[in-house]
Amino acid sequence: MGEHRPQQPRVTVVVPAYNEARNLEIVLPRLRAYHQVVIVDGGSSDDTVSTVRRVAPWAELVDQTRKGKGNALVCGFARATGDVIVMFDADGSADWREIDEFVQALADGADFAKGSRALRAGGSDDLTVFRGLGNRGLTMLTNLMFRARFTDLCYGYNAFWRDVLPKLELPRHRAG
Repeated sequence: MGEHRPQQPRVTVVVPAYNEARNLEIVLPRLRAYHQVVIVDGGSSDDTVSTVRRVAPWAELVDQTRKGKGNALVCGFARATGDVIVMFDADGSADWREIDEFVQALADGADFAKGSRALRAGGSDDLTVFRGLGNRGLTMLTNLMFRARFTDLCYGYNAFWRDVLPKLELPRHRAG
């Protein structure tokens, strides 16, 4: 797999969104520089769709085909044309300036780059004590089982080469 990967890869940013109009006003203009930005709307009842069209007419707007963030991501992955896919939350919890660091890690030989709320100035306002304990427990178990060194297993800010998608055997984005 990674034999012919470019040093300067084209980047597709996939942004699942459900009722994120206010956040997208701030987040989307910062993503303009990338090869492709795919916003996957999960049937929002606010102004998410009109906000995307107004603030980022250059972005591709995709409707989610089933419920859940996983399906939203798979719908975005199906539309991706870049060499690298970056998963980016619409809520503003991720620092868009880190995308280039993720892409550089991939260009330097990694297959996958994972963000963490437990490093540097990380954190999250919506990570409750219960969810935080669950995340730490899952992270610790995964690190023990796989001899890994994750610091935040459940954070969804990740980047990977698009050519690994077939290996992930993800469910189809459409039913059937």
